[in-house]
Amino acid sequence: MARLDSFHHYNDGRGKRRVYVNGNEIERVIWCDTSIGVAVFCPYPLHFDPRREQVYTRRLRGTVTVEKMS
Repeated sequence: MARLDSFHHYNDGRGKRRVYVNGNEIERVIWCDTSIGVAVFCPYPLHFDPRREQVYTRRLRGTVTVEKMS
């Protein structure tokens, strides 16, 4: 089971952070979980998916690390 402090959400109140997947910085991350190695982000330019009525997102898997921005 994933630990609660390993889950990061863009609006969780813990401040701005940088998210890296396999050493590459990923921007526009919606949520990520460092313990299971998953990050969900919106690629640029943003695309709206009319079938699901939401913004198109991508899921990356690998070694996810998060560092707090000062």
